[in-house]
Amino acid sequence: MPDLSLREKDQEVFDIIAAEKERQFEGIELIASENFTSKAVMEALGSCLTNKYSEGYPGRRYYGGNEVIDRLEVLTQKRALEAYRLDPTVWGVNVQALSGSPANFMVYTALLQPGGKILGLKLAEGGHLTHGHYTDQKRISASSHYFDAQHYRVDPATGLIDYDALDTQAQQYKPHILIAGASGYPRDFDYKRFREITDKVEGCYLMSDMAHYSGLIASGLMNSPFEYCDVVTTTTHKSLRGPRHAMIFYKLNLKDRIDFACFPML
Repeated sequence: MPDLSLREKDQEVFDIIAAEKERQFEGIELIASENFTSKAVMEALGSCLTNKYSEGYPGRRYYGGNEVIDRLEVLTQKRALEAYRLDPTVWGVNVQALSGSPANFMVYTALLQPGGKILGLKLAEGGHLTHGHYTDQKRISASSHYFDAQHYRVDPATGLIDYDALDTQAQQYKPHILIAGASGYPRDFDYKRFREITDKVEGCYLMSDMAHYSGLIASGLMNSPFEYCDVVTTTTHKSLRGPRHAMIFYKLNLKDRIDFACFPML
């Protein structure tokens, strides 16, 4: 049987995709997470790579025939570190997470026990759903179901993070992970101040979720979290304009825990 094109195989699905392409050309979505990727990225995503299972890590796979995939994953890791000007003797990166939400959950799973404490910016004030979001009536995010969470706030007068209040809250709550990151906070972050607050809490890790503005960090237009954080997560689409995926950067002392949380744990 001939290998048919999508249009020949399924006209209905072809028409839906064509309609979405037209919608994208005619509409404007003013949000970083809906960036337009390149023709080259779409070409790679529609390649023979989609046929391959590659559970495990380069040189340690659970399926045969991964020698080419190993080359690609190692190249991706090398380029990811170079994009943020990171020293490979200090930083590593896991490039297997399917999107930002599971990447964050992998970090929590790696560094926390069930019920461990997360402190992140409140969703309604610019934070993200995966930073332990819950309401007075219900736990919403899986991160609030499996871990204990509190939220810090912005100053209602300025709309900026109240670092003094955060300092006090962190010393009282004693989180195991403090998250410096947001999806709707239109200012930069004082990572040095976050580090100082983190260091006052025994056993606390500082995590940055830079998914929404990581392209601005790679380009040097926003402060870099890497000087002060223990782990940094980002998506690869949004302001990086790549495929829909995610990466977890980690200090090398956390490599085994992060990798194990990604595979085989999750």
